This record gives sequence, C-alpha cells and structure tokens, in this order.
Amino acid sequence: MVTEWRVTPDDWDEAVASVAGPQLVVAGPGAGKTEFLVRRALHLVDEAGVAPERLLLLSFSRRSASDLRARVQAGLGRSFTTVPASTFHSLAHRLLEAEAPAALGWRQMPTLLTGPEHVALVAELLADEDPSGWPLPLRDLLATVTFAEEVRDFLLRCQEQLVGPEALGAKAADRADWRALPAFFSRYLAALEERGRIDYGTLQAQAVRLLDRPGVLSRVAAGFSHVLVDEYQDTTVAQAALLQRLYRPHRNLTVAGDPYQSIYSFRGAELHNIADFPAAFTAADGSPARRLVLTTSFRVPRAILDAAVRVTAGGDLPGAAGPVTPAPGQGSVETYVFDQQSHEAEWIAAQLQRTHLLEATPYRRMAVLVRTKRRLLPELSRALERRGIPHDRPDARLADHPGVRMVLDVVVAATRNGPAVDQAMRRLLLGPVFALPLGQVLQLERDRARGGHWPELLDDVPGGAALAGLLDDPAWAAAEPAADGFWALWSQLPHLPALVASPAGREDRAAWSSLSQALGRLRERDPAATLADYLRWTQEEDFEATPLLGFRPTDEDRLTLTTLHQAKGLEFDVVVVADAVEGVFPDLRPRESLLGARHLSPSQPGDPAGYAHFRLQEEMRLAYAAMGRARRRVVWTATAAGLDQGEGAPSRFLPLVAGATTVAAAARPPGEPAPQVVTPLEAEAALRRTLRDPGAGEPARLAALDALGKGPRWRLRPISEFGGVRARGSEAGLIGAEHRLSPSQVQAYVACPRRYAFERRLHVGDQTSVYSAFGTVIHDVLEAAERSALARGEELSTLDDALDALGTRWDPAPFGGGAWAEGWRRHAERTLRHLYAHWPGKGKAVALEHPLELEIDGVVWQGRADRIERDRKGALRIVDYKTSKSPAGKEEAAVSVQLAFYLLAARADPEITEHGRPAEAEFWYPARYDRKSVATRQLDARRLDEVRDVMRAAGEGIRAEQWPPTPGAHCHSCRVRLVCPGWPEGREAYAG
Repeated sequence: MVTEWRVTPDDWDEAVASVAGPQLVVAGPGAGKTEFLVRRALHLVDEAGVAPERLLLLSFSRRSASDLRARVQAGLGRSFTTVPASTFHSLAHRLLEAEAPAALGWRQMPTLLTGPEHVALVAELLADEDPSGWPLPLRDLLATVTFAEEVRDFLLRCQEQLVGPEALGAKAADRADWRALPAFFSRYLAALEERGRIDYGTLQAQAVRLLDRPGVLSRVAAGFSHVLVDEYQDTTVAQAALLQRLYRPHRNLTVAGDPYQSIYSFRGAELHNIADFPAAFTAADGSPARRLVLTTSFRVPRAILDAAVRVTAGGDLPGAAGPVTPAPGQGSVETYVFDQQSHEAEWIAAQLQRTHLLEATPYRRMAVLVRTKRRLLPELSRALERRGIPHDRPDARLADHPGVRMVLDVVVAATRNGPAVDQAMRRLLLGPVFALPLGQVLQLERDRARGGHWPELLDDVPGGAALAGLLDDPAWAAAEPAADGFWALWSQLPHLPALVASPAGREDRAAWSSLSQALGRLRERDPAATLADYLRWTQEEDFEATPLLGFRPTDEDRLTLTTLHQAKGLEFDVVVVADAVEGVFPDLRPRESLLGARHLSPSQPGDPAGYAHFRLQEEMRLAYAAMGRARRRVVWTATAAGLDQGEGAPSRFLPLVAGATTVAAAARPPGEPAPQVVTPLEAEAALRRTLRDPGAGEPARLAALDALGKGPRWRLRPISEFGGVRARGSEAGLIGAEHRLSPSQVQAYVACPRRYAFERRLHVGDQTSVYSAFGTVIHDVLEAAERSALARGEELSTLDDALDALGTRWDPAPFGGGAWAEGWRRHAERTLRHLYAHWPGKGKAVALEHPLELEIDGVVWQGRADRIERDRKGALRIVDYKTSKSPAGKEEAAVSVQLAFYLLAARADPEITEHGRPAEAEFWYPARYDRKSVATRQLDARRLDEVRDVMRAAGEGIRAEQWPPTPGAHCHSCRVRLVCPGWPEGREAYAG
C-alpha cells in the first residue's frame, strides 16, 4: 500500500530531512517542488555529511538543470564546489563516454546528430531502399524529405519507448504499414555505428542497455549516493528505465512532479510515469515508494488558482496532488477580446507599460505567452518597440539576429539563384552595411530586372567592389569550411570592422562572436560543412538555438516573449496569455503522423476519439501550467477574427478562465473615466481626442491644438509624423532625365494626362485592388501551367496543370479571407475551365512572360508579353490575357497602344524573330464565361503607323510634362476628381 504524507508548510523541515528510500514529491503550481529538492540537497550536504559531488541532480531541460545547480551551490556558500546537475541526455552522454569503451568496445564516443543531420542520414538510407519491401502507399515517398522526417521521428519514438528492431518486428505483425520498418531500423543502427554517429533517442536507449552490462551499474552507482529528479512528469519510458537502474544499489531516489503540468507528449513524455512511480520504484523491503504531497502554493493566489482549476475541470489524473491551498492575496484574472490583432497587440503593449510605470513592476517580472510565435508576436514586438519596451524579439534565434542575418544574406547572394538573391541584396544595400537611399536601390533593382548582374551593378556603390568580389567567387561560402568562410567574409568586406567598432554595433559584435563560436563547434562536428550548409540547416531547424556565448545584453530589464511550453519552470508577477483563439489554443489539429508513431506509447489512446480527448486534456494542462507561472495577475486576450484574419473565435478556455459564459470586452464601459495618462503616446492620443470632440469646449480644443503643435517640447511626435501625413515632396519635375514608358502608362496618359500624373507619377490613391490581385493570380497560373507543358514537350498545358498551379499559388489574404476569398477562388476556377474548354490559341507557345523593349524617338518603351505562339504556317501571334468581364470594343482594340507595342517590339526582338515573323496581336477575355467561346479582340496591323504616331505624341507629352485634363465618361471613377481643374469642385484646389 502506498504511504502518502500531505506536507504542510509546518512539516517541511521534517519532510526534507526524511531522506531514506524512494520518494515521490507531488505538488501543484508554486507549491515548491524545486525548492523542496534544493533544501533536501542542502540537508544531505550540511546535515547528513554527504559530499556535494556524491549527489546527482537531474531535470528535463538545460535551463532547469542549471537553475538547480545554481540554487544548491548558492545555498552551500562554498567556493569551487561542483554539484553534478544535468539533463537526462547529458547524463546518458557522460555514462556512455565513461563506460562504453570498456563495456561496448567503442573506440571513441560517437558524435551527436543535429536535427538536419539526422533527417539527412535517414533520407540517404531511404533513397537506397528497395521499394518493393515497403507498403505500396509509401513507395513513392521514399525519396522525399517529408517522409524522411516522419521516419526519423518514428525511430526517435521507438528509442524513447525502448522498442528495438526485434520488439518493433513483433508490433509490426499487426500493422501492415510498419512491415518494412524493423529491417530499416536495423540498417539505420548499423549506419550510425559505421559512421560514428548517434541520435538523442539512441543515446538514452544505449545508456539503459549499458547499465544492464555486468559490473557497469555498480561502478556508476558508486559515484553517488542520492539521486534528486525535478519535472518527473516530463520523463520518457527510457528515462524512467534509466532511473530504475541508477537507484537500485542505494534506493535513495527523490523525484518531484505534477501530472497536471505534463505537456510534452509530443516529445515522448509518458503521462502515467508519476502514477506508476510507487509501484515501479520500491524500497529495499519491497514496499512501494512513499508519496509526499506539498499542499500549499507559495506563488499562486486564489483567483488565479481557481481559474486554472476550472480550465482542467473533468480531467482528473492518477497521481495528482489533489486540492492545493493558494498563496496569500487574491490576485486577478482578466479576459479581453478584440476586433483586430493589431488592436490586441497595441493594448497588451500599453498595459505592460502602464503596469511598469504605475506599479513599478520590472519588465523582467512580466511575460507574454503564446501557443505559437508565428502569429501575434511579430505585431506585438513592433508595438513594444514603438514604446521603447525592451524585449527579446520573436526571431530570437542566433540565425535570425539582424547582424547574423546580414552575414547569411551575403551567403544567399553568393550561392543561390532567383528572387531570393534579389531580396537578400535589397536587405544588404538598405541595411547598415551600405545604407543606400531607397531611390538608388530601386534604380539598381530596375537595372537588375533589365538583365544586369549584381557584381557589375555594384561598381558605382561605395565599397561595392568588395561585395562584388565575394559574389563573383562564392568558394568562400560553398566550398571552404564554414569558420574559414566567415573569416574570409570578415576580412574582405571592410564595412564590418567599422560597423562593430561603433557604439551601435555592440549587439552585432556579440552576435558575430556567438556565430564564430557556433561555426567553430560545427567544424568539430563536420569539418567539411560550409556556410551554405549552415544557412540551409538554419532554415530547416533551430539546431544552434542556445549558443555558449550570449548575444544579447544581460544587464537590461527585458520583457519575456515566449511560447507556453518554453515558459515551463519560470515565474512572473504578471502573465499575459495572448492570441487565445480557437484552433490556435487549444491546438487540436491532427498530429497523427503518417506512420502512427503515437501507437508506440502506452499512455496515448489508439482510437481517434480517445486520442482527440487526450489532445484536448493536454492543451488544458498547458493552460493550467501557464497560469501557474503568475504571482499576481493573469490576463487572457484574443481577437475575434475579422476579414484580415480569416475565420476564428475566442478560445473555449476564456469562459472557463472568466468563470462565466461571457468574456469581458476590451472597450471601456460607458461612464467610466478615462485611465490616467502616463506616457507621451497616451498624452498625444488624449489631446487628439479632445481636439476632435465638439463637446469639449473651444478653450480646451484650442489648448489641445496648441499642445500638439508644440509636441516635440513635450516629447510628443511632430505633426509631420502623424499617420496619413506625407513628407514634403521635391519641387522638381515629375519626369527625370531618363524615363521609360510602358504601354499601360501611355494608355492611361491618352485617356487623361492629368489623372495619369496624379495616379502614376504622384501615386495618389495608389493601392492594390482585388481585381488586380485576381489578374496577377490568373497570369501566374497560366504561365506556370504553360511552362510545365513546355518542359514535357507538349504543345498545350491541360486544365489539371492550371488547377494544380492555382492550388499552390492561391493566397486568400488579398481577397479578404473567408467566404470572400472562396468566391474569388471559384471565379478563378470557372475562368480557367472556360479558357481550357474553348482555348482560342492556334499554335504552340514559343515564349511566355517575355520582356520586350522598343525605342521611339529616344524614349525607351518596356513591357512583357503574356504569350507568344506560332501557328502551323510559321506566323507569330502575341497574346495578352485580360481578366475583366467587359471586353474592349473592336475599334478600341484595333488601335490599342498595348497590342501595337507588343507587335512592334516583337518584330525588333531577335529572340522572337528567330521563331518566325510576328504578324498578329490580340486580347483574350477568359473571365467572360457566360459565352460559348472565349472573347478575343485583335489589333489591326494595317494601322500600326497610326498607333505609332499616338505613342510618339504621348511620349513627347510625358517628356514635356503636359498634364491637361480630358473630362469624359471615365471621370466617374476617378480618385483625383476633387483636385482636377476640369471639374468645378476641383478648380477650388488651385489659386489660378
């Protein structure tokens, strides 16, 4: 029978001193599990006379192991005292390093695989597999990285469950989809041994097997007399088995945990390890291990504890602590719902700043916790930066630090192709290394689009020759060891030493030091790995997330932004659980792997309904653990999704947290006074509200206007920085010495020169519409489909090609999300179906999205032809897709500037004329699908001279900056009519 002792605060001294035999310490949030282990360790050393090095302290993560060690060493107050504290993985590594050479015949310790290396090895072995030995549905997947990741995860789960190839073979007898895995498992283990590598799962399994070798356990156990384990609820089967062997010689084992904080099943943690502990770890006389239940929380007050319990209601777990007495004080739990995610982020940032200023709460005592970093944290980070609140950016990986990102951008530019290179070059040229004006960068990008190469384009950039040299010869990034490549970059790019020597370069200098250290470690693991390899791995997985050298200032009071899982073991005064949206938290998306790895675990239900319930229960425990991090205040926030966020609703947890079926809104109730103004931004907002309020009275409004006008004196923003106020533009002409025209520009100029000047040159009302977004999608889809057909040697793509391309390119965001986006997608599908059902083409494409250029009277014209096809007689036709439902009139198309340009430019393009003579140009209107054919409109090639005269006149008018208005039917949709002198209301905008 299990002996249980419910330990009150008054019983702590006696409980801590009762050290003999196996014991399980169970406690709720803030009840002192870790503190109990620390006091027991101190008692063993100070009172029982155990040498510190004879203790073994274990925990789930490096952070918690380090915390254990630091607290015990601080309590001992001795210099040069080493307390063995580590993670299970670190312990397993030390055991194998010390004992495996003699017991297993290893010549040296295998090198641990990083995540990307692990996937790469599995992928390499799968590529050599005989497909006939695998189940039919999996054969086509053997060469894919995705399947390699699935198999890697499956093998890790096997090792965590101590399931070897033979045991897996027995399990596979009942599962056809596993039939090839036992043999592959054996082959994989042989490959590890042959190459001197080991993965984290095999590391633990090998340590367990090592301790079963004769004589090994007695030698290992002789090194320590007491084992203390924290966060036992997060242990795997293999880790529990490791403890079972380590404790046997002396039976002095104390573990601490809380089943309600078991949140790592996806990493192999076994929920029932705590419940099974008393029977699995018996005393010398065979009696079950004793349970010590810590009854009182020293951190979590009643309101927070009650809310946390409500979230987990109905989820009773075997081995739990039972009712917990809350800490003194009431505490508070609040829930807020917003209409936009930006509103949510701004409100959180403002609340944290107010708490810091009004309640003197340090930022380091506050945290914002989210289920995933991908959604809210970037927006929240920007809101925090606007208020000057120090925090770790959500891109807190070393590889994402701006200084390191700059180094990797040079690697991208030197070793990659396509749009990624141009994006990397834009960041480099605009960033602190070159700090070029935006206009100069845009000009370089235009030159690049016309076929220029970056090394050549950098000739006129100050210091650009050094970067050009690196781009011309990428061996430093693609062939040399990564550390040597970084040194070559540092040596050849003169901007870097000057950058880190400046006061602003302090953090960059620390980041590059960390990068240098990370690359040095990479050289030890894989001497042939290059910077290009390092770049690829950082994009696949965060394998260098914890560098040995810190790259952020440690002396700054910083707010914590992190995930709910990563907050485990931390504590704060204020915790904000943000982005609590259904589908995000709880995250109930199916985690079922292709191979069903969860069926290896004895604690995870096999049936879909039971597994879904298990997942929900773990999400509840995650909410419970997050709330238990707070001492004083917990705030839950969510955004009831609008058009920009897709569909979504506040989490089902919010009503449970609030203790009611409704959730408090973020708006201030009517009649409640405005909160006290405490920051310059709040003062500015209050003054602007007063200025716009007719009921505030004229003196108050004039005073507000005066204060806003003198803003910088009071640390407010100057009026010119308010949203919607453009910077004063240049008084020079709109047209530069070298200007280039496009057919669409001239078409707009011919319609109305005044409107052209405002919209195309001054960008008044310049914004993307759903119609232009739809046109872009259709053009991209048709280009992709046709290129696919050309690659196959076929004359024409198929509807399936086009629909597949649509599926991979469709983004609902530009179309408003939800039902609106679905409607536009159906419109796209119907457009494509109509086009392919009534394809108006008469030949095979010879060019797609082909750039064209033509010079008329010294003015360069540029454009891009959607499709150029050749008919059976050898004549070429230029096609331009139009996604409007209203075809142009036949006369309008006959003299179209756009079609005329295409035909004239194509006739002057040697790449096109080698396929034949361009003879025709026409528009296609596939979106008009109520017709029995695709509407087309043709250029009258006999009138080319007439259209050329129009183009020449338009070019001269634009160069001479002649902007007369031409009122007409098009004016009803004009966005600049209010300032157009062609209309009575517009004349008021001009003095004469």
